[in-house]
Amino acid sequence: MPDINTNQCPLCQKNNLCAVDSSTPCWCVKSEIKRELLAQVPQELAGKSCICKKCINKFNFDNIIDRS
Repeated sequence: MPDINTNQCPLCQKNNLCAVDSSTPCWCVKSEIKRELLAQVPQELAGKSCICKKCINKFNFDNIIDRS
């Protein structure tokens, strides 16, 4: 199995800007990520790297729009 890049969003493969290993708390620690979005992460990448803010915001935006 290839190495997993923890700086890469598992959904869009762009930099997730996660700094969970730094000395200050990362934005991702305080983020609320919906279960439905987490379910979209490929099984082999689940829990290995953070979803980026752009993917989180897009998911949240797409799911608050009234489509009726």
